[in-house]
Amino acid sequence: MDTRAEVERRLRLQVPDELWKEAELEGLVGALVAALNAEDDEEEREALAELRSFFTSRMEPKEKSDSIYSTTALARAFVAMQAREVSEQLPFVEQGDLLYPLRVLREQYLQGASVPVEHIPDWLRQHLSDGEPLPSVRFVLAPEAESRVLEAIRNGQPVQLEQGAVVKVEARCESLHYGGRVYTVRCDGALWWLWQAVQSLVSACGWRECDAVEFALSNRVPDGLPIGVRTEWSLASGLSFLSVRVPLYMQSDEVARVYAQVRRAHKRKARYKGISEFTARFVRFVEEYRLQHPRAKWKAIIAEWNRQHPQEPISKQQAQNLITHYPRNLRLIAEQAQVPEPAPLEVEAQGE
Repeated sequence: MDTRAEVERRLRLQVPDELWKEAELEGLVGALVAALNAEDDEEEREALAELRSFFTSRMEPKEKSDSIYSTTALARAFVAMQAREVSEQLPFVEQGDLLYPLRVLREQYLQGASVPVEHIPDWLRQHLSDGEPLPSVRFVLAPEAESRVLEAIRNGQPVQLEQGAVVKVEARCESLHYGGRVYTVRCDGALWWLWQAVQSLVSACGWRECDAVEFALSNRVPDGLPIGVRTEWSLASGLSFLSVRVPLYMQSDEVARVYAQVRRAHKRKARYKGISEFTARFVRFVEEYRLQHPRAKWKAIIAEWNRQHPQEPISKQQAQNLITHYPRNLRLIAEQAQVPEPAPLEVEAQGE
């Protein structure tokens, strides 16, 4: 008995090769084989249930977000306009305004001077110990408990949390990322105000974190704008999807270049590998015909194709070639759509 085919039939799943090998290494396949050999129905059900749980947990849809960088002339002009507008507004922002942390950083910690870009890593290291450690855990309270706790804090009374008052516990560790390093942020120090300023600039301007750090400390105008890319893939369906978030001002040819660049970064070819348009249309016809006529023979299929497509009939020699290579063509088409978990994007800046 073909154990894998039987498992796929029983679970109604098509298991990828790598996942089946992983299940074998985990001993889950062996447990099922032992149960089948022992003819133990209960152990067989348990082994199948463990395999189903193992496969489905790893075949849930996943996604990964990255970004590439647009340095078109229009993007460069736009970020320069943004930078000047921020600088013009900065003297007038007040506490509570989005850009207020940037004003505090420049006035209190930079004293109106700028840090040379090449010295930014040194400046970040110098201020690592500023301020107090941030709380490492944050409690999210149920709405009915929140008002009671706040009232107790205002009145200087001790706070007691009853069962069910805390709905979520979140780990908290704010940090800055620059030059391939991570800098932990402490409360009310220079990095605390830089971190808040960076969050404000990313929110207001849509810049990258590293660009926001350099503008906040060095007044350096970014070279362009980030373009969001999200890849979604599912082992269950064997499909992957690409979402590219581009500014609305981008022209269609620029968007096409971005899409091609992302596909190259994910090692996807621009054309179908080994599959012509005619072959793809033929596979579509055969699969659709077999759906309606499961027992159809090749002779009937080819005859029906020729009847429906008199402008491109299939000769006997061509039919033999298509029939011989049909399993291979099915595999090649599936490989075009399927994609493994993507690696991080490594693409060059998108320019003109």
